[in-house]
Amino acid sequence: MKKILHIISQYPGKTGSGTYLQALIFEGKKKGHIQSLVSGIHNGDIINLKNIDNFYPVTFKTKEIPFPIVGMSDIMPYESAKYCDLTEDMLNRWKEGFIKAITNAIEDLKPDIILSHHLWLSTSLVKEIAEDIKVIGICHGTDIRQLEKCPQYRKEVLNGCRKLDLILSLSEEQRQLINKVYGISNDKIIVIGGGYKGDIFFPPLNKVYDENIKIVYAGKLSYAKGVVSLLKVFKNISEKYNVKLLLVGSGTGEEERYIKELGFRLKGNINFLGELSQEDLGRIFRESDISVLPSFYEGLSLVTIEALASGLLIVVTEIPGLISNLGDIINNSGVIEYVRLPRMIQVDKPLGEELPLFEYRLQIAIEKQIEKIYRGYTIDYSIEKEVNKMSWDNIFNRIEKYF
Repeated sequence: MKKILHIISQYPGKTGSGTYLQALIFEGKKKGHIQSLVSGIHNGDIINLKNIDNFYPVTFKTKEIPFPIVGMSDIMPYESAKYCDLTEDMLNRWKEGFIKAITNAIEDLKPDIILSHHLWLSTSLVKEIAEDIKVIGICHGTDIRQLEKCPQYRKEVLNGCRKLDLILSLSEEQRQLINKVYGISNDKIIVIGGGYKGDIFFPPLNKVYDENIKIVYAGKLSYAKGVVSLLKVFKNISEKYNVKLLLVGSGTGEEERYIKELGFRLKGNINFLGELSQEDLGRIFRESDISVLPSFYEGLSLVTIEALASGLLIVVTEIPGLISNLGDIINNSGVIEYVRLPRMIQVDKPLGEELPLFEYRLQIAIEKQIEKIYRGYTIDYSIEKEVNKMSWDNIFNRIEKYF
């Protein structure tokens, strides 16, 4: 049994890194570890933390920190601020909040291990505060993207993160990128990957396909996720096939408004389901046929692994970390169609003139999966063994070895 302090600078859920955090906490509880959490929340939030022994919130939208949670992505599924927009006063208030919470948590828990999410400012702070405690940093990809977008924090982030005892990477490609961008030795970076909860994401016992094909997207309603391209492509597909599009997730601001307005304007069989619990998402997956993720940037894509575990056919952009994490057996099984990305002008912003060809490739990939179903596709249970390797139970066991 260990005493573990988990740290994440944003909301402890609602995003891929939040899902990762919650999964590690759940598995740690199963193993009997004593666990505390430091995370950001908004004033008035009520969150369920039944697997945590003690919670040390950094509360935003208060007198002390009068702005929203600062998100690792510029568009979050909840109200948020951007690191690139922080003034010196805002940054100082942000730091004071996290230093106080982390210090209190360490004094109370006296942790054996600290698991800190994102190789970014909060993780950099941790190693300054907890010099004599083993600190393991977890990279999610958005941290590398922020380092490119906000070079003003580069020196501080690198100085702190280079002191980490160990770093967990989502893929071999990300491991090499961390080595290059952060200047951290590969000996300190371990490829762990990401996973799914087998009690929530599993295939239906008897999958029955009919002519009404259900396509599901799960993620933020944002431009960077390629949702606008998906809606345009779906319009064309719906003129050829009997299809229904389910969009699970939320966004904020102008991007969410535009995406919803476009969906309503297209007048197809498009349903915005909003934010769902993991349990409800698992049910939607089992009721659906094809999972599509047209994202322009991902560290790994946990939601694709969850969809795969639920027995769906997959259409996803060529995410290097995902391709290497799934391995040859799954990649060559026919269950996945990869879509080549357009050229980018920023990490997650495509060159506009390339979008028509990208959308053509996306449409072809989705139609290939629809045709497989019409030809009598059945779930390929031969890949089940490979998928099982990515369960959170197995992933936590691998992480635990480094405690």
